[in-house]
Amino acid sequence: MESEGQGKRAPSPLRVEITSGQVAMCVEFARECEQVRGYARSGGWRGGLLTARTLFGGHRVESHECSTVIGKIGEVAMCILAGEKVDTAIRRSGDGGKDLRLPCGSVQVKTSSSNSTDKLVRDPPEMCDWFVFVRWDGVCPVVFVDGYISRSFLFNREPQKSRRGSWMNRVVLCSELRPIRSLLAIRPISEVI
Repeated sequence: MESEGQGKRAPSPLRVEITSGQVAMCVEFARECEQVRGYARSGGWRGGLLTARTLFGGHRVESHECSTVIGKIGEVAMCILAGEKVDTAIRRSGDGGKDLRLPCGSVQVKTSSSNSTDKLVRDPPEMCDWFVFVRWDGVCPVVFVDGYISRSFLFNREPQKSRRGSWMNRVVLCSELRPIRSLLAIRPISEVI
């Protein structure tokens, strides 16, 4: 019997349904972030490589908003699974690499709009305990939570040059991810003893 993750086969992704209202909330969040952080007015990366598009529920976003919306939808999906409230606070310098705090530690959610066989984390990675990988194509009411890895697993990876820019990424294969339900089952030692 094959084990999910651990280099043998990718864990089965969990499907999380979202609403048009949740997308609208993420669009509003992205627009408020734009006012505070000014991605469209900055040079270089500008917060993503995605183009302007119409998202699920008919929500139109510009290219400098799209990555933020898709990323926030990934956080929404993870919060639904974990039974946590979505953090919609706008901070000039972001959330410090901690999208969500669970009993098992801090989580950084990495959301992609493609169904790639590898997951990328821009180098240097955020200083969190866990990295969760999520997919959303932007048009479907279903988000896929693919799995997670630990910070130590990611930090043992050598950075690789990006295929689409001058930055470096740490690459994780989908088959190396752990099933998301096992992350949600981890409790702090104080709860176990």
